[in-house]
Amino acid sequence: MSKKAELRKKLLKDRKAFDPAEKQSAEKKIAENVSACGEYINAEKLLIYFSTPDELSTLSLIEDALKHGREVYCPKCLSKDGEMIFCRITSFDDLEKGYFGIMEPKPYCKAGEFSDNDLCIVPGLAFDLSGHRIGYGKGFYDRFLSCFPGHSMGLCFQRFITDDVFGDGFDVPVDMIFTEKGIIDIEL
Repeated sequence: MSKKAELRKKLLKDRKAFDPAEKQSAEKKIAENVSACGEYINAEKLLIYFSTPDELSTLSLIEDALKHGREVYCPKCLSKDGEMIFCRITSFDDLEKGYFGIMEPKPYCKAGEFSDNDLCIVPGLAFDLSGHRIGYGKGFYDRFLSCFPGHSMGLCFQRFITDDVFGDGFDVPVDMIFTEKGIIDIEL
């Protein structure tokens, strides 16, 4: 087993053991930090994952964006081989279970075209200070981010910021990471 695979296994176990009250408090603070960020406020289009119960919740950010009439796009997996697009949603009713049981846009939702004024919020089990992440090992976000012209933001609990996620040549770092403690700008 590779170092990255071993770390992923450990992180998944640690995340399941995270105290629910502490997790909820940290999620609230992270959402507040993101909502006050210029890249979030000024984004023309918001690309954001619909979190699973184990992940850092994005529900309040999606609700806020929809409530304020912002263009919101969620990921849709086109294959199990890592191909993913982002499609516009106008409410939670536009979502259904897709690949891996993750909520994603229904077939009628249109794929977006994106510019350098857009923001992609990226999930991760952990991030390092170089903006590299440990996801679930399928490479969906790395493939997408390699062609995405806008800003990218990782969301992570502070306890899962690590020295090294053992990235490889295919990993695409995010531009910034938000934790409950604040923002980590990535120096490229």
